[in-house]
Amino acid sequence: MREELDAKLVEKYPQIFKNRFGDMRETAMCWGFECGDGWYNIIDTLCGLMTSEYRQRKENYEFAKECLEERAGKFPWGGDKEVTAEEVEEKRLAMEKACQQIPVAVQVKEKFGGLRFYVQAATEKHYNYITFAESMSYRTCEICGAPGKRYTDGWHQTLCEAHAAEQNREDRELGEYDE
Repeated sequence: MREELDAKLVEKYPQIFKNRFGDMRETAMCWGFECGDGWYNIIDTLCGLMTSEYRQRKENYEFAKECLEERAGKFPWGGDKEVTAEEVEEKRLAMEKACQQIPVAVQVKEKFGGLRFYVQAATEKHYNYITFAESMSYRTCEICGAPGKRYTDGWHQTLCEAHAAEQNREDRELGEYDE
């Protein structure tokens, strides 16, 4: 994956990719995203799903905190309900708990023409998201992100028709195939 896409994912999901530049004895993320740019959207969506509970809890906490600090505990839409310091603290603790439940990526790569997304400390829900993302990679060109299918010529790749034809041309030019 190109450096700029790598950097976008690391910046957008710092909890998941906190070991992106870690020691190679502890994580394979030190080598970055070992797949093509075409799977960027799949990885981005997967990470969005895996951090969705945390982001929701963070938004709830920030809103409650704003109501307490800037609106004297009143909600902007009125009514009798007020936000208390205890409620804000409960929301902060819920946000921190959700943050701790975000899995950490150990390796992201292509293998046998499909995405592999290895993590530590994931829940069953996270593994379901990962399984879905990995299955989508077998229908998405790894190079450009267009609809694709898996091609095998000794090496497995998931490509769109255009990139498969280009790969076939390059292989013929290199004498990989005999006609």
